[in-house]
Amino acid sequence: MARQGARLSLILAFVFPAIVCATLALSYYGYRYAKSASERSKASLMEGNRQLAQSLAGVVQQRIDTADFELFKEVAWDDGAPEPPTSVALPKVVESVAVLDKDLRIRAIIPGPSMGAGTGGSGAGDAKKRARELERWQNHVRGLDWKSLQPWTSAQPGNFRHLHQLFEGRSVLIAYAAKKPEAGDEYFVAARMNLQLIAKEWLPEEIRELGGDRKIAILDEVARPVFGQPVAPKDQRFFYESSFGKTLYAWRIQTLPKNVDELQAQAETERLLGVLLIPVSTLIIAVGLAVVLLTVAAERRTSRLKSDFIANVSHELKTPLSLIRMFGELLATGKHKGHESPKEYAEIITREAERLSHLIDNVLDFARIERGKASYDFAEGALDDVIERALDVCRYRVEKEKMRLRTDIAHDLPPVRMDENAMTLVVLNLVDNAVKYAAEGKEIEVRLCRTPGGVTLSVKDRGPGIPVDEQPRIFERFYRARTARDRNVRGSGIGLALVKHIVEAHGGRLAVESAAGVGSTFTVALPAAPVVVPSASTETPGPRPTPLPTPGPDAKPRPSQDDAPTPRVELDGPAPAAWRQVKP
Repeated sequence: MARQGARLSLILAFVFPAIVCATLALSYYGYRYAKSASERSKASLMEGNRQLAQSLAGVVQQRIDTADFELFKEVAWDDGAPEPPTSVALPKVVESVAVLDKDLRIRAIIPGPSMGAGTGGSGAGDAKKRARELERWQNHVRGLDWKSLQPWTSAQPGNFRHLHQLFEGRSVLIAYAAKKPEAGDEYFVAARMNLQLIAKEWLPEEIRELGGDRKIAILDEVARPVFGQPVAPKDQRFFYESSFGKTLYAWRIQTLPKNVDELQAQAETERLLGVLLIPVSTLIIAVGLAVVLLTVAAERRTSRLKSDFIANVSHELKTPLSLIRMFGELLATGKHKGHESPKEYAEIITREAERLSHLIDNVLDFARIERGKASYDFAEGALDDVIERALDVCRYRVEKEKMRLRTDIAHDLPPVRMDENAMTLVVLNLVDNAVKYAAEGKEIEVRLCRTPGGVTLSVKDRGPGIPVDEQPRIFERFYRARTARDRNVRGSGIGLALVKHIVEAHGGRLAVESAAGVGSTFTVALPAAPVVVPSASTETPGPRPTPLPTPGPDAKPRPSQDDAPTPRVELDGPAPAAWRQVKP
């Protein structure tokens, strides 16, 4: 057993650290994987935001470029014409067009302010409008990069560029290009785009086409909303902002998932889990290892107790067998003195056989209890008779140990519903326990009395007593008190456990009172059998029985069953719950 324990300790010394390291590594890499998966999910979400913003900007830019291409293709200053055209069919997205000569002087504005048809005041107003529009265009074209343009020709279109800036508190988009006729000087065309139409019509159309589950807002140069409402970034991890393409580069686009609150809560949960995962995992591992260690310790302790139990039972079996064999051989060989010796030897053999039978019954009953197959044959009976018969079996053992057995058995007791064999086993175990562990007290007192609701059996000795801290454990299987182990008192360690199971199966209670140097008292409280009052039977209608013949004058009266006295037991208290479901 010691070798097995040492081998088990050696295995645990290597296995437990390996389990701890493996579990910590699993927790760490699990945390890393969860964090990596969360980061990939966030990156995928941000990539979706970016692609949506780029798609929207690209579609709007494509529509603007298409309108500009058609415009620059349409505007033409014919070769040799002294003045540029003053009327061109403009796309809806273009507000105004300016045509400039090679010296970058504005030669025409399309469309020009309408001429008044009435008074001169109206003509003066048109002049002011033309002057104001000319001033605006002069300011617009002043900052354009004309030198970077590749002129358009009749054979090949050139390029065009855009200028997006804030002018007089208003966002302005200018598209411009250079054109070179086959004969004549180079000239330039600039177009001011209608940004209100883009914001009010194009953007809603394209956003509806793209769909999606994101909030979108577009802001101008001073963060005023062009489309939608500015997005409040509740969590920067889900918020995306960039310039609105290469054409409307002064605008900003913002995107945010519509379920940002849910994503934010999920992110907070992931953060907390990331913070708590390793400590909680470590705590769980520590608790699990502690449980395993305690379980292993308990199993080792149980295994040791079982080994002690086997050794003790073997010794308990060996002693009566040795006596039976010795006196049997004396009887068989005739080596005895006098005529009384064979009778004495036979009594010794009988009593040791009874002791051996008692020990075997204990072991067998305990085995049935351990398998959950214990069964009892309950019947109403007189407990005092059972106690007296059991004490008769014990007297030889008590006298052999030079102890005195005092009894106080009351006989006016209510009947008890019990298994007589099991109750005999209870008495034998309690008395045997007192003989083994309290022999120096020289006296055992057995008392049976009536108590409210039942009867009480007590077995009192005057031994060394049981320490208070051990009293709750003496009813455990295989457990033996410290005093018994120190004094090397032989015993199986199952007697009191068996007594407790039997008493509880009978609906009773087992208790112990003990003090150092005073002794111990084991008390068994059993409920009385319930009073059974027969219910009044109802007369069943049917054919009447044939009347008996009338007796003669010399006939003796026959007693009726109705005249017989009905046995009735009165209890001092209510019937215990353990018996309420038991049929008489």
